[in-house]
Amino acid sequence: MIACLHPLAEAVGANRIVEGKAIPYPLGDPDLTLDEERTYRRRVVEQAVQALATEVTSPTVFSAEKP
Repeated sequence: MIACLHPLAEAVGANRIVEGKAIPYPLGDPDLTLDEERTYRRRVVEQAVQALATEVTSPTVFSAEKP
């Protein structure tokens, strides 16, 4: 699940949670240029795919932000 409020996602039983940007735009950021936003969206989706491939035993939060 891609969610901005990961405690809420955990409360509803999501096992894999990818942090989104904000409530009105979890997969985007209107402050970025079009190319930067595409890069951000791709990073979030790639992290979500990686989360699906990761074995977890309890709710786990994955971050799409660059380290």
